[in-house]
Amino acid sequence: MSLLSLPDLPGWEGLFWLATTLVLYAIFLRLRRHFNDSGLLQPLLWVSALLMAALLIGDISLSRYQLGGNWLVVILGLSTVSIGVPIYDNLPIIRRAAGAFFVAMLLGSVSAVGTALVMAYFLQLDTLIFATLATKSITSPLAFGVSNEIGGLPALAMGVVIITGNFAVLIGPKLFALTGISDIRAQGLAYGVAAHGIGTAEAIRQSALMGSFAGLSMGLNGVLTSLVLPMVFSLS
Repeated sequence: MSLLSLPDLPGWEGLFWLATTLVLYAIFLRLRRHFNDSGLLQPLLWVSALLMAALLIGDISLSRYQLGGNWLVVILGLSTVSIGVPIYDNLPIIRRAAGAFFVAMLLGSVSAVGTALVMAYFLQLDTLIFATLATKSITSPLAFGVSNEIGGLPALAMGVVIITGNFAVLIGPKLFALTGISDIRAQGLAYGVAAHGIGTAEAIRQSALMGSFAGLSMGLNGVLTSLVLPMVFSLS
């Protein structure tokens, strides 16, 4: 990222929204820890809801919030790069599980697109909606570009990605307990494939090893889906 690509300086209003977002996030992190890491208190979900409510009630345009919000995108980019640290630290463990990892990651990628196809078939959704739903399990920047390329709605795809990630983090622990999946490597892979960046953040919060498997699966799943989906839609 070059200095020329950085957003404009936020000004006082931008700093207000930036500080408000960070403070709310910190509050919900503490609340979640206080209530035994309850998935119902997922900070991203509640902070987004409160900010949207504030903008709607105050009749404040999104562009005004983005005076500070654009800098969150910069922070997000830098934090995404940092996911490489636990991957590097746990590289020997990842190498030993490489075969099982790639098989599981491929199955997860196929399942993610397959569930969208099943929903489209049974709900009789048109191609536009299917193209939007098909990107639900890749990270939002990729979902935006891929959805646009295959004829979906990029803005809606971003919303679907966020909902998918939060839902997966919410039900993940219950599914792991129900299915008896206790290996944190498998849990990390599941979070990365099904819940992309939101799941990876959750995995890193729990352990560096889980986060390394989540980060790697998120990246590979995103690249694979981004390459395969356009080819699939070009043949349909």
